[in-house]
Amino acid sequence: MTLLGIFIFFLVRYREQIVTVRDISIGQFSLIFLLILCSVTLNGSKLNQLTRFFSLNLTAREWFGLSSITTTLNSIFFKAGSLATSNYLKRKHDFPYMSFLGSLGADQLILFFMSGMVGCVISFYVMTKTVKDFQYVALAYLFLTLLLFLAAKFAPRFQKQNHKMLDALVRAVNALNRILKDRTLFFTLCAHNIALILLTSLRIFVACKVLQLEVPLIYCFLFTTVMIFVSAIPLLQSDIGSREIAVGLLSELAGIGFNAGLLVTIVDRVFVFLLTLLSTLYFKNLLVPSHPSLEKT
Repeated sequence: MTLLGIFIFFLVRYREQIVTVRDISIGQFSLIFLLILCSVTLNGSKLNQLTRFFSLNLTAREWFGLSSITTTLNSIFFKAGSLATSNYLKRKHDFPYMSFLGSLGADQLILFFMSGMVGCVISFYVMTKTVKDFQYVALAYLFLTLLLFLAAKFAPRFQKQNHKMLDALVRAVNALNRILKDRTLFFTLCAHNIALILLTSLRIFVACKVLQLEVPLIYCFLFTTVMIFVSAIPLLQSDIGSREIAVGLLSELAGIGFNAGLLVTIVDRVFVFLLTLLSTLYFKNLLVPSHPSLEKT
């Protein structure tokens, strides 16, 4: 909760810079809206691909609505949206929790790996061309990329266990393993996640323009990869505060300034939350059944 307090402190301290968002042009707002819409659609498409792997075909309304809900709730509490999605799939389609957990783990592993590769390439480029003191960032990305590659390459497969809790964990790990070993699904998820990194980076770049900050697009890609890694830290309030601090520190190290990274991350968070919240309210019946009966249909 300390990080949440720090986030509120930043909001108050930099309120004058943040309110410049009210000068946003219709073109900039439309572009941010389109980029967020595309990101939600891509996340929904990933969910659809993963459930189809387990022979569950979701309707477009389901996978898009669940993607909106996941994005909104995950930005408030750690993986709250993912939990809501797993509950819906179990209630509505009897989709096993452990299959969903394995799917989520495989997707996150691929997303982190793609982020690590992008961050590694860009940080080494920045190190050689502009910021000489960037070698520790570059090495950190290289280490993470290699570690994630080994995790995906040598994902273990376990035998069924007699203990209920242990067997549930085994089924989750084996589901992850099956997904990673399926080349078609693996490369489909890779393509989706690369596209997500691109869309998020463009969104950050537009947010910089809204704040009248001259931040090169290449740094927006780095900011995006850091945001993705920070989102994996299991904090109750999700990555509120920690994302802003991490991007701010990277921005400072890159010579852009702590405030630039901090402000653009705050503004991006607000845009994403408000726009996906509207979508979540529209699809709220996916969270709560319209009638008292909770049986699956």
